[in-house]
Parts: sequence; C-alpha cells; structure tokens
Amino acid sequence: MASPEQHRPRQPAPAPPFAAQNPAAQGPPGAGALPGAFANLQISRGAAPPPGAPPRGLTPQQAPPAFAAARPVASQPAPPMFGGQRPVFPSQTGPTVATSSQPVPPSFGPPQQPPPPFSGQTQFGGPRSSGQPPFAAQSAPMAQQLPFMGSPRANAPAFGPPSWQTQGTGSGAMQPPMGMPGIPGMQPNTLGPPGTPTIPYSPHAGTQVSTPSKIDPTQIPRPMTEASVIIYDTRQGGQATVPPAASSEFIVKDTGNCSPRLMRCTINQIPCTGDLLTTSGMPLALMVQPFALPHPSEEPIQLVDFGEMGPIRCSRCKAYINPFMRFVDQGRHFICNLCGFRNDTPRDYMCNLGPDGRRRDADDRPELCRGTVEFVATKEFLVRDPMPAVYFFLIDVSMNAIQTGATAAACSAIAQAISDLPEGPRTMVGIATFDSAIHFYSLKRAQQQPLMLIVPDVQDVYTPLQTDLILPVSECRENLEQLLESIPNMFENNRVADSAFGAAMKAGFLAIKSTGGKLLVFQSVLPSLGVGSLSAREAEGRANVTTGDKVCVDVFLTTQSYVDIASISVVPQTTGGRVYYYYPFSALSDPAKLFNDLRWNISRPQGFEAVMRVRCSQGLQVQDYFGNFCKRVPTDIDLPAIDSDKTVMVTFKHDDKLQENQECGFQCALLYTTVYGQRRIRVINLSLSCTSLLSNLFRYADLEAQFACFLKQAANGIPTSPLPRIRDEATNTCINILQSYRKHCASVTSSGQLILPEALKLLPLYTLALVKSVGLRTDGRLDERSYWMSLVSSISVVLAVPLVFPRLIPIHDLTSRADDESLIPGPLMLNSENVQEDGVYLLENGEDGLIYVGNMLVLKQFDNELSRKVDEIVNEIRRQRCSYLRLRLCRRGEPSGDFFRSFLIEDKAPGVFSYVEFLVHVHRQIQSKMT
Repeated sequence: MASPEQHRPRQPAPAPPFAAQNPAAQGPPGAGALPGAFANLQISRGAAPPPGAPPRGLTPQQAPPAFAAARPVASQPAPPMFGGQRPVFPSQTGPTVATSSQPVPPSFGPPQQPPPPFSGQTQFGGPRSSGQPPFAAQSAPMAQQLPFMGSPRANAPAFGPPSWQTQGTGSGAMQPPMGMPGIPGMQPNTLGPPGTPTIPYSPHAGTQVSTPSKIDPTQIPRPMTEASVIIYDTRQGGQATVPPAASSEFIVKDTGNCSPRLMRCTINQIPCTGDLLTTSGMPLALMVQPFALPHPSEEPIQLVDFGEMGPIRCSRCKAYINPFMRFVDQGRHFICNLCGFRNDTPRDYMCNLGPDGRRRDADDRPELCRGTVEFVATKEFLVRDPMPAVYFFLIDVSMNAIQTGATAAACSAIAQAISDLPEGPRTMVGIATFDSAIHFYSLKRAQQQPLMLIVPDVQDVYTPLQTDLILPVSECRENLEQLLESIPNMFENNRVADSAFGAAMKAGFLAIKSTGGKLLVFQSVLPSLGVGSLSAREAEGRANVTTGDKVCVDVFLTTQSYVDIASISVVPQTTGGRVYYYYPFSALSDPAKLFNDLRWNISRPQGFEAVMRVRCSQGLQVQDYFGNFCKRVPTDIDLPAIDSDKTVMVTFKHDDKLQENQECGFQCALLYTTVYGQRRIRVINLSLSCTSLLSNLFRYADLEAQFACFLKQAANGIPTSPLPRIRDEATNTCINILQSYRKHCASVTSSGQLILPEALKLLPLYTLALVKSVGLRTDGRLDERSYWMSLVSSISVVLAVPLVFPRLIPIHDLTSRADDESLIPGPLMLNSENVQEDGVYLLENGEDGLIYVGNMLVLKQFDNELSRKVDEIVNEIRRQRCSYLRLRLCRRGEPSGDFFRSFLIEDKAPGVFSYVEFLVHVHRQIQSKMT
C-alpha cells in the first residue's frame, strides 16, 4: 500500500505581491518617476515651512513608492506557491455597536427549541421595571434594533413613539439615542443639514415622506476593524464551527472541514427544505476559491499518493474519500456521506476500527482527518501527457500604442517578468506583435537575431511555422530580451492606426493550440480590422472571437479611449482569464502597475487545464455555476487556467427534504496540472448541520459570502436588464431578508423599530453601497461598467465588500500614532463628516487608490517619517489586496474631488438615498409588507 506523503514538495515562491517594483530602464522615459498628477505637489497647511524648520509632508527628493511606485521592497518575504507568507486581510466588518452580545456558540448543533426572539426587552423613554438601571441597554447576538424618531407625514406607516429597544441578555453598552425625552443634558444629534430634502417612498403611489433627523449616528451599524488574530478550528466536538469573517485575520486549523478561504457557504446551517430557504429570502451558495492564499502560519495542504490504485472513491456518485465517510463492518465497508451508498473497502486500504467507530489510522491519513487534500492523479485522469507551462505574449504596435508609450511599457514589463516564470525545461515562451498585420518571431538560439515572420491576412489567420515559435525559456532568453528591447524602436515610426486584435488572438491560439497555456495580450485601441473587429458603439458586448479549451487569455488594456470591454472581456471570462484596465494610460505612472500586475499574474499559485465539479448530499442539487470558465456539460466546468485570485460561485436548490440534526456535505474536486507538469486532484470538503429552524438560518448567516453572491448576481444581470431594475432587485432582496426575520423571528417587537439580525446587521449598508457602485450607476462610462462586471465575475469574498464599500484612511497625521499601533490606521466611516478639509486621505477599494487633498496648497515629497509611513501603508495595502493600487490625486473644488466624494457611501447623492434615508426606506418597506 502506498503511504501518503505528509507534506507536498516545496515549490519556488512567487515574488512578493505588489511590493513596489521599479520598471526597467528600457521603459518609456520617466517610467519610474512620479505620476504627473503628483509632480511638484506638497502637503502643506497653507505656506511652506520656514527655513530651518523640519519639513512637513511629502517632498520632491527621491520619489517614494506610495506615489511613484518605483522602489523595490526586498525585505518582504514572498508567499510560496501553496503555503508560507501571503497577504493578510485586515478586518473590515464586525460588531459596530458597543454591545456585550453573547458569543456565537462554537458549534452548529441546532438547539432543541428555538431561542426566544425577544428576551430581556428594554424600553427607553417609557416605563421600566423597578431595579432596572436607567440607561442600561440589553443586547443579544441575534438582533440589533434601530430607533427612528420624527413624525411621518399622512398616509405613511406610523413609527410609533420614540423608543430604543434591544434584545437578549447581558450587560449592554448600547446607549439610548441622544435627544430622548427624560435624558437631561443631551442634545439631538442631527445627520445632514437642516431642511433635509424629502425622499421618495412608495408603499402607496405618490407618497413622500421626510427623513427623520433625530437619529444618533453612533448607533447605526457600521463596519469595525478587529485587531486580533483569530485561531480557527474548522470543527470542534464533532460539529462544524462558525467561520470568522472573511475580512478578518485568522489562522485555520483544518480539523475536518476545509479552510473558509477555500470554500465558504452563505448559510452555515443548511435548511431542511426548500420552503424554509425561500421563506428566509437568503441564497444558498458556495464561494469556492481553490487556490486561495493561506496564512503564513497555516500548515500546507498535504499530498496523498495512492499509487496505481488511485484515490478511493464512492462507486455510485464518484465522491472522493473524506473525513465524513463512515466505515462499518470493522472497516470492510464505507458509507458515502453524499449519496449514502455502501462501498467495499479495497483490500489494501482496510484498517480496524477503534472503540469510537473511527479507523485507528484516521489521524495519520490526511484524507481521513483533513478537510482539504491533494491526490496524485493516476493515468485514468490523463487524456494526454501533462502540458508544459506555455506563455505567449501578444503586443499591440499600432500607431496609438507606440505614441502613448504603451508598447514600450509592455515590452519593459515582459522583459522584467521573464525571471518570474516557473523554472525548468518545461517552461516555454513565444511572442508576436500586431497592428494591421501579425508579426511572429522565431527565437532560436542559433540565429544571430530574432527572425520576423509576417502574416498579412487577418481574415484567414494562420501560423507561419509549425516549430520554433514557442521555445523553452532557457533556449531563447537572450534573443527574447534582445527582441523586447528592440520592438519600440522597430515600430517607432509606425503610422498604421488599425488593430487586428481578434486576428492576433486567434493566431496566438493557433500557435499554442497543441500544448495549451496562457495567452497574454497587450492592447491599446478598439479592434478595428480582421476577425473580431468592433465598432465604436455604446451597446452591450458580443463575442466575436473564441478560443480553445486549453488556452487561457489575459488582456492588458493600456488605452486612452473607448475599446469596448464588453466584447473584449468575453474571451478572458470564458477561458479562466481576466481583463486588466489602465485608463487613461499614462506612460509616466502606469508602467509600474503594468509590470507588477503581469509579474503577479505569472508567479501566483495557479494550475492549467483544470476541470472542476462540486458534489453535494442527497436532498440538494447544484443549480448553477458563476465565474470565469467554459461549461460544456451540466456537471463540470472547464478552466484552461485557475489561480489564487479566482472564485467560482455555486448555487444550490432542494430536490428533497434533508434530515434535521444530520449533516449536509459539499465536496469540490479540482483536477489540474501544476506549472511543473504534475497532474493533481485538489479535494475540498465541507460538512454543515441541517436545521428546520428559521432563526438558525439567520443566526448562522455569512454576511460577506451572501453579499458576494448578491454582487455577482447583479453583475450577471447587467447585460440583459435595465440598471434601475437591477438596483431595485438588490434593494428588494435586502428588504425581503430583513422582513422575513422581522416577521418570523421578531414578530412581537414594536413596529417602530427596525430590527436587524446580528449576523446581517450590515446588509443594508452594503446593499446601499452596491446600488451606488460604479457598475450600477447610469452616469458612468460604458467601459468602466463593463470592466467592473468582468472583475466581479470572479472576485473573491474578501475583495467583494471593499470593491463597493472602500476603505477610507487618514494619512495626514500618521506621525502621532504610537509605535505599537497597527501599520494601517483604522478606517473612517464613508461620510463627509469624517473628511476634514485640511486633511489628506487615502481611499482604496482593492483596485484603485484615491488620495484626497483638502485645503492643502501643494503636495511635495520629503524624505521624512510621514512620507515613509505613507509609503509603508500603500505597500501594505497592495500586499493585502494582491493588487498594485493605481493611485490618483483628488483635489477639493475640482472634478477629481467630486469623484472622490462619490465613494462616500453614507452621504446623500442626487437621486440616491443617504445611509440614514436608506434605513428609513428599508424600515417602511418592511412595515408595509407586515401590514
């Protein structure tokens, strides 16, 4: 019998993700210099410092990477392929009201009876029982309630008398609203200026209701950063445990269930019936991120080799052996946890059972005690020999690309990134350029210089050679570097404005069709010639180009004009790739981001030629998959490439009733080829308790996973539905969930209270952020919206919230912070009250960074402590997000300042609610449904 290996082989680590890197000298002039927007600017509260005074702010000496993105940070350890250092995601969500809520029980075992929906009720401003402290609010883990004060207009639902009610038991720190009757010395706290405008409300047509103005903003649910690191055991006492928030920092101990980074469910107890799920209004879905980066303190995923026998599987449903399969008859048989079939245990795999019914060797076999393992694939999983790691580069050399510096930036980025390609003889590269024709290059070492072969026919594309277009890196590195240095000069006088982007992509596909691999395309203008040509139209995208099942396409759009991302993005989305968007492209500031994006693209953990299937217990069935892949059969999805940044959403529906107090199992199996040519099967398991109690669904809801689901569904609907309808659907989804909780779990409470389940108390805030997001705004550019859609399709849970609810960080007063405080200051709430006009702020959403300068006259760069701290913060965010932030300066009183303020989600915008108004709207809609 083949014994399982305890640890998978160590693989060379990719470079640090997004420590600032300096583009090489062969890039365009000024490639590593300060972006134009930041040149000759200084942080100053009016005048420059007097002579001899210590400099303040950022000064124009050596450009720090926070703005110039030019200094390598060699001290940061690199994340290995499947373990070790990785980005740490700081908490952005958590308890926002200072309460002493009871902790959520560590296990999912359903209680014998539903908890009382409203115990320990306390009212403020009204009578209270003797012995009750005058202002001691009670709190509970189940729900949070918000007071609304003010008189509604006629025909509007009544709010009832002012009151503040909370649920649960325990000493509370939740304070009564300011301005309440009977609270001496407190003044009303008003949100917004006097005379707040009315907001539309339509439980009855034409009704207008003024916004209540006396709401204590400190009591409104908001995200809160948690500084501590959580040690998380995936199972305790034989039951699943509640996963920590995706945005928090945690270290996973795999004790049977997989890491929530790899697979996370929207509800951590599974409803026994479809009717119960429908009543809740919540989605049932898995967010699967098979190559998610682990915390550096976590153990690596273990590799198991069963030899020629191959991994043990269920004979009926083909599920892989896992900790939840039960062995019986002294180990001679095992019962599948997904389909219930009784299987014979192979003779070489038999082992006696202990007194607890477990195999005596269970703790020594990763596949029987770990939620995630990898199996060595046997010959039955190989249609052909494992493919090599092939990288084929396509570079736009049309007139616009040359003149804007995009061609030079692409060549510079590729030249530097070559050193990050996987080492070994199986790593192969090829390159071509294109304008109105396609230019292939033979890179044979025997040639004194690369040989150009031109394909002029862009309607009937072909490859000029069967060999020598793709060669091992070790055999052609010198010629490739020489070619990349020469290309900008070779085409510097090019006057061809047309771009045969589609034809070039098809030619690149033909060049690597026999092996498969990655096609990395650098494009600058609207494709206008040959196969896949497009017109400058403002309409939904269409697919004019298709590629094969083994080729992954990534497109880097270095453009200054409309390029029809809606159409261009179809190929990356169906091949496991993605679109990178640099608009408007700047030869001064963007080469650094282009290089870092390319570098991470080829060095992050990834696999090729993958096939994925998700299985689940009887009673459920897979409904649909969402993400960047190709789906040819109902049960599997094909992924020409899969990497650590990609997430696939899988939705489920009931086809039978699940048994209460039993567990429902989910298993994701990913067959793929490593970059070193090894065929592997990564198996990810999750088993959750089943419940018939609606209150348990709300108690164990996963806010961030659910929001990621709403985000993806909204993006998926944009091509076929009007934007107002999508915004209404998102709002109604939020209202229906909260109304279900109110009706079925908190029905005895006062109608004057908006009651939010504790696990979903931030759902209204995130829903409002989605409604106000770039993707759902009607005033945005079509390419911006199309890029947002393509980004969302494969976005991870941890990046879904910040994409629409960004992080606002003050950076003007970093020097006053204590040394023991976290590197990144706690984020501010997204409203104008937190943006002081004499301050400087960084707002980041994982993709872009906006630096807002209020009344500062100038922003210079100084080699001082503040400048270094700003630099450290930006690089830390880049590391956390695995994305090299594209920084943009925003100034008060300028259009850029208005753009910055459009991300202040809590503020009122033209035609859109403020956060307070949205809570009022949600509350009134719930009241309308209840009546």
